[in-house]
Amino acid sequence: MLAGHSHKLLEQAAKESIERIQLDRRKAPQRLKPLLAYIEENLFNPTLDVNQLKRSCGVRDNSVPIQFHSAVGRPPHGYIEDRRLETACRLLADSHLKIWQISELLGYSSIQVFSRAFSRWSGQRPTLFRKKARRGADLDSGTSSNQQGTERKRFDRSVVATESLRKALDGELPHEEAKTLIETLLGLYPSCRESFNGALPEKTDDPDSGDGLHGADLASESSRQDAESAQLRGNAHDRYQAETIWNRLDGQSAERQQEVLAETSQTSAALFYLVLEKSRDIGAEDANEGVKVAETALASLDSLVRRRGDEATFASLRAQGLTRLANARCLASDLNGAEAGFEDAEKYLEQGGCRPDVEAELLTFKATLRRDQRRFLEARELLDRARDLCPQEASDLLIKVLLAQASVRFEEGHPAASIPFLEQALPLVNGSQNNALRLAVFHNLVATYSEAGWYDKAVHLLPMARRLSSEHGTGYSQIRFRWLEGLVSRGLGDLEPAEEALTEARDAFSEAGDGFSTALVCLDLAELFSRQGRYADLITLCASMAPISGMLQHHREAIVALQLFQRAAEERSVTTVVLERARKALLRGQKRVVI
Repeated sequence: MLAGHSHKLLEQAAKESIERIQLDRRKAPQRLKPLLAYIEENLFNPTLDVNQLKRSCGVRDNSVPIQFHSAVGRPPHGYIEDRRLETACRLLADSHLKIWQISELLGYSSIQVFSRAFSRWSGQRPTLFRKKARRGADLDSGTSSNQQGTERKRFDRSVVATESLRKALDGELPHEEAKTLIETLLGLYPSCRESFNGALPEKTDDPDSGDGLHGADLASESSRQDAESAQLRGNAHDRYQAETIWNRLDGQSAERQQEVLAETSQTSAALFYLVLEKSRDIGAEDANEGVKVAETALASLDSLVRRRGDEATFASLRAQGLTRLANARCLASDLNGAEAGFEDAEKYLEQGGCRPDVEAELLTFKATLRRDQRRFLEARELLDRARDLCPQEASDLLIKVLLAQASVRFEEGHPAASIPFLEQALPLVNGSQNNALRLAVFHNLVATYSEAGWYDKAVHLLPMARRLSSEHGTGYSQIRFRWLEGLVSRGLGDLEPAEEALTEARDAFSEAGDGFSTALVCLDLAELFSRQGRYADLITLCASMAPISGMLQHHREAIVALQLFQRAAEERSVTTVVLERARKALLRGQKRVVI
């Protein structure tokens, strides 16, 4: 038995993790509170797992893990592991306990299991983490690494929550006011000064340059157009008015939206841009609703044009709106409507005067349509043109192009060929403020490494991908990430967490009515069971797949492939070839869009 001193160290190291559980319990729905209370009480109990958690709390409903995931951002197994490994970090940094002692204190069955879990979670081995933590403590003058970490965490949370700081960094405050605010915060938190290198907006000498222009070089045509775009997006007051109008439009019928737009005299380009962004976010959850919101964005532009009486001034906006609407239709599987939408957008581009980034975006989204039509050569040619048009400073647009280039190679059946494009996007995305793009790059790179069998590389990116998914992902993207975690764990040979993750993803996709994803996860589970020789579980899995055929929307090839797989399972003749054939048939029927 470990000494009482070790348990005292554990109690101190676990303090923040326990406080996190208590906070989550206070915010959680009533039916989840007993589960969080049990986790708090038994966090380091070696027998604690999801099955024991459900049994001890009298839970029999299989939807509870999904609700748990929705409430706290992680499924039960991942949540327990997060809290344990956070504590491990503090024990490694601040104590002299042996790693096997830390493993035992945290409830792991062996040091090997602990080391694999820690490496998967943090991207480095426990010994290396400890060395780096202690080296950092030695370099610091009088401040422990734990204090530094706590200070940085406090600072990060305060920055995220501080609207004034956001405005300062976005250029929405006068330059001197923004500079004073940032310097005040850095005076309070000097260890974070490096995080703000170059973040303060440059002062502009042009009094008419508008909010957020920051010294644009109006001598170049591209910069002039960028400046016009920034002015059209409006200042903080314009954006506030746009939010107010959007709140009146949201959820209304098309007729009522037209009435609202006719009633208000405050329609602006800021409203158009706001609703365009809403269409993207809403479309990620519900493709058909995304189409409706994109149509609302164009209706707001129509209202603005009627007030201003000058269609030519807004040609770029019209092209951009039609492009987004076409892409929304593509996401909703309306490929004919998407084709027509891109043709309409191109007519405005032909009139001239449109910004290069608008044309580059149109080419990028049109390339995704060509990808879905299996016209890969055309898709690659469109993306090459889009990349040439990307302004050097428009890194977010370049990231979208790189994502699309990677997805085309992936869909052609060459996952390894898509990796260089994603690796080019990685340094760009680290400086981006677009969290959706950051999530897309990390998620796609982990998925592609996994598909290529490079699990050692995938595992190093999982912690950041997990954090981005938890903080910025939609409910659906979090399910897909849970699926991805299962694939990486399976590839690393960690079969128990792999099975748990894949089972949760399968149940969540099934509940959402996504037959293709449900079937694909079932095939991944089947491979895991087959690898372990668990034929009884394989047959049970096949029996549970019967309802999936009804969700595949008459894709006969996919349905036949599943039936052949089920027959092979019954005959105990499931092979890698059988699984791969079924998977390819499903992927041909499933339309996947990644940007």
